[in-house]
Amino acid sequence: MQSYWSQLALVGVLVIVNAAFAGSEMALVSLRDSQLQRLERSSRAGRTLARLAKDPNRFLATIQIGITLAGFLASAAAAVSLAKPLVPLLGALGDAAETVAIVGVTLALTFVTLVFGELAPKRIAMQSAERWALVVARPLDLLASVTRPAVWALGATSDLVVRLFGLNPKHEPEEIGPDELRDIVAGNHGFTKEQRTIIAGAVEIADRQLRAVLVPRLQVFTLDSGTTAEAARLVLAATGHSRAPVVRHGGLDDAVGVIHLRDLVGVPDDRPVDEIARPPMLLPDSLPVVDALRQFKAERQHIALVVDERGAVDGIVTLEDILEEIVGEIYDETDRDLSSVRTEEDGTLVLPGTFPVHDLTDLGVELPNRPAGDYTTIAGLVLICLGHIPTVAGESVSVDGWDLAVAGVDHHAITEVRVRRHRRHERHDDSEEVEAPVLDEARG
Repeated sequence: MQSYWSQLALVGVLVIVNAAFAGSEMALVSLRDSQLQRLERSSRAGRTLARLAKDPNRFLATIQIGITLAGFLASAAAAVSLAKPLVPLLGALGDAAETVAIVGVTLALTFVTLVFGELAPKRIAMQSAERWALVVARPLDLLASVTRPAVWALGATSDLVVRLFGLNPKHEPEEIGPDELRDIVAGNHGFTKEQRTIIAGAVEIADRQLRAVLVPRLQVFTLDSGTTAEAARLVLAATGHSRAPVVRHGGLDDAVGVIHLRDLVGVPDDRPVDEIARPPMLLPDSLPVVDALRQFKAERQHIALVVDERGAVDGIVTLEDILEEIVGEIYDETDRDLSSVRTEEDGTLVLPGTFPVHDLTDLGVELPNRPAGDYTTIAGLVLICLGHIPTVAGESVSVDGWDLAVAGVDHHAITEVRVRRHRRHERHDDSEEVEAPVLDEARG
């Protein structure tokens, strides 16, 4: 009987050993590169762990040797010896008693090994990967050194098998892409709403160019070069602008500089603003937004003229415009953007034609299948879909379940667009109604 309990204790120890190896495998593969880099800088155990994790062949082969030996020894110790005491209890089965006892013990051992030697330790290791990995790093490193010949043989063989499938055994995992990062942030409840907005904004501007965020030239407030300092102060204060381009003959293509309200302080009232204006900062409309932000910081500027490939000025962009692409709309007492989007009683949105297409999602308008084209505004989207320039209001198109109707036209330019969810998409079932999209104050 003492031998029976010894065998049972041995099986228990082997299951624990199996659990240690299984949990170690899950802990090491669960660690992200950023975690490994931080742990490597923090302690000696962290450096050992990082070295081990950088060679998957080494630690995976070592762990697999441990798991295989533990499972093999547990089966060898239990299958027959632990089944013998059960045979007399199954005497009614005759000659089949021994077979049934062995099968029963094998099934019981399999259950115990799966639950306590595999599933439970892996679940625990996933939830405390760093602590588990730091504890086992040195023992695993030592075991890998002791079993180096076997580890090398297993690693070389597995590399060969990987190559037979046409893959590279030294393949590095792909970096997280923008879409994956966006999904990770959206699903991580450890971030606040504001943090998710900022991270998502930083990801979204990665491939965005200035032509998508500029203020169109028709909407740019300018000062004539002959305007006096006194008149400029009054006009800027009345219109709520802190700075403006200074132009000749009223055209941005002939801009002579940029004036800031503080530049007018202490200046003689009759002095023309073109004598005070600073040289304009020029940026191409194809410049990525991220690069534009870098140039603003380098030159300590807050406003720039945006020019196209022919040298014509398309509009202006400010540092605030770029920051808003990251953190959402920034409103102050002089902003009038809130009034540019109206929500009617039936939920229809009335947008200015210059409303950026990439900001539609902030209003709850998702257009994943919108047509491709070199446009950045809702008016440009409607023009692409129509295929011609509307002369009167009323024409409409349907995109991804949304009706986009021309609500205003001025000199061949679409000034307003009505956006409404298509009627057949307004109800999902008899008990569920779809809310009309409203303006998100956090993003504008």
